[in-house]
Amino acid sequence: MRCKYCNARLAIHDIWCMQCGRHTSALKNELFSIKSLSETYRAYKVNMSSSLPGAAVAVILGLIPVAVLIWMFSSIIVLESNTTLQLLLNLLIKSIVFSIFIPFMLIAFNPICKHNDYHLNLSEMFTALRCYPRYFLWTLINAVFFCIVYIICFGLPNFSSAPILHLVWLILVNYWIAIVLPSLVLMEELSINPWKAIIKSYQHFQDVRWNIYLLALVLAVLNALGCLFFWLLLIPEALILPLSFFAVRDYTRRLIEFELLTYRL
Repeated sequence: MRCKYCNARLAIHDIWCMQCGRHTSALKNELFSIKSLSETYRAYKVNMSSSLPGAAVAVILGLIPVAVLIWMFSSIIVLESNTTLQLLLNLLIKSIVFSIFIPFMLIAFNPICKHNDYHLNLSEMFTALRCYPRYFLWTLINAVFFCIVYIICFGLPNFSSAPILHLVWLILVNYWIAIVLPSLVLMEELSINPWKAIIKSYQHFQDVRWNIYLLALVLAVLNALGCLFFWLLLIPEALILPLSFFAVRDYTRRLIEFELLTYRL
């Protein structure tokens, strides 16, 4: 394989041309996240109903409680934030409460990373509950990051930040999503703790960050649409949620197979 710009010889897994410094076609072809999502969907749709039982556990124990908490904190439970102590307590309470339920969705990565098929059984989800502490820690790390970024960009009571930092907050939150998404799979594939998985994702997947973010954005839109159909007893979301898990798994595996974990030291 050769670079289309300078005709230099390229290795199979080169993302950059070592001679002219331009991107190879890999980011738009082999590593294009939407292409990976399409391939995952084609494999998943053949027998998507087999994932309904496991997805039901994630929806009932994770998604519904999180949705209820969002509604309660926005309309019923009012946590004062008039002083620095109140704001910190507000962030602490929300971080812990949300971190309790989110792992019930994320533990699905444990069983699906043990095979190459596209099913999520009820028994697999119950067995994966033993991994809850690891995913609780992963969620808590993210919650701490969001709290720190919020305080930096929005300031404390009687100590406001510059308005431009509000835009910085939006950028950091979105960039962080692109950093941590593959770490859910790296934890299982490499048998490492959440912190090491996040660090590896940050260090090695920088060149495909926009592809990861695009995948996260598309999956977020699909899941948001699935959650709107409450009148169908959340069946659409119970089908879309496993697709999201499989899509992240398959794309992260593609990055690993492309030797990106050895691409950067």
